[in-house]
Amino acid sequence: MPRVLGGILLVHIKQRCFLNLHVTTCGSFALARVKQPFAFRSRFQHLDGKLGLLGHDLSVYTANSVCSAATSQDTQSQELFKNCGGPRILLHILDESQNSDVLNSGFTLVAAAATGNEILKESFMELKIGELIMLVLSKQGRLRIQSLYDAIRVLLTADDNRVVASQVYGYARKFAKVGIAGALVDSLHEGLSSPTLISASIALKSMAVNDEICKYIAENGGIDALLQGIDHSGEQGNKTAARVCCSLLSKLAGSDANKNAIVEKGGMNRLIKLSARFSDDPSVLQEVMSIISVLCLRSPENAARAIEAGAGDLALQAMEKFPAALRMQRSSCLMIRNLVVRNAENRALLLGNGIEKYIRMAKQNHDSCKDAATDALRDLGLDNYNS
Repeated sequence: MPRVLGGILLVHIKQRCFLNLHVTTCGSFALARVKQPFAFRSRFQHLDGKLGLLGHDLSVYTANSVCSAATSQDTQSQELFKNCGGPRILLHILDESQNSDVLNSGFTLVAAAATGNEILKESFMELKIGELIMLVLSKQGRLRIQSLYDAIRVLLTADDNRVVASQVYGYARKFAKVGIAGALVDSLHEGLSSPTLISASIALKSMAVNDEICKYIAENGGIDALLQGIDHSGEQGNKTAARVCCSLLSKLAGSDANKNAIVEKGGMNRLIKLSARFSDDPSVLQEVMSIISVLCLRSPENAARAIEAGAGDLALQAMEKFPAALRMQRSSCLMIRNLVVRNAENRALLLGNGIEKYIRMAKQNHDSCKDAATDALRDLGLDNYNS
């Protein structure tokens, strides 16, 4: 008997019959939006008896059930979805639809199906889902499809433990080539008022896999948009936006050209200002210290600017205030190392301010901090860094 959980129904009918449901058809498949799933359950039960008499075969797959299968790492439903031609049917329906509800539910199904499944990712890519995503993004003035961004992230995430090497790096390059990176940067320019800023930033981070793409994002105003997002998130007290903007900016800073651009645009001072606004939130402080660490990597000049902006004081105050914040403590140790490794002046300043005490506390209290803390103590010039 068919099981109806709500959401999207992908219905496969081997022999046509009238279901009395409002559906979008595609060959022998149909996509239906169910607003009252329990009301439909009795209808399907009634139909099931008739279909049984007629010898028809009815299979119902719901977005909710696929999501459940994906999150529980049950690959059986995903395999059935693939074998019955689900990816091709679904993308055809999305290509034909102008309905935002259908598009949103459809991309939810794409994300659920591709989660932890390299084969389904490949299937969607072979069907040119990148071009479809770009088409939908070009209509964003009229449509706001939140699940589309999650689909991008999932398709570009190497999360299938059954394969030795994922192809997602190549997929990211293909997405960038068809214009998705540029379209996502356009979303960033809308600022915090945009309902898609956070999801677009997360999707763009998954696409920034090499120096070329990172530079492209910067050349199209991505750094400016993110720095403005950092400023505005601090002013508005939006912690989530602050974390996401810092995280993406940190990824872009992996390019040396972008690193210098961020610093020249006042990035250090703006990051320290953000940390002051969120001084009671270690998760934001962690992101700030992570990007400062990247900006200072192999750059004693940037390390000097960071200390001038207040990065040393940030490390001291945060490590003292949040001794139990494991990730923040580790980020602080990593930042300290990059602040001092090629800058003797920073080394003397931080030691004089008592930073050694807090690094040793982090090393003692958190196993995951041991390596980062040991490296920081060594690059501070301390002989007993292993103790």
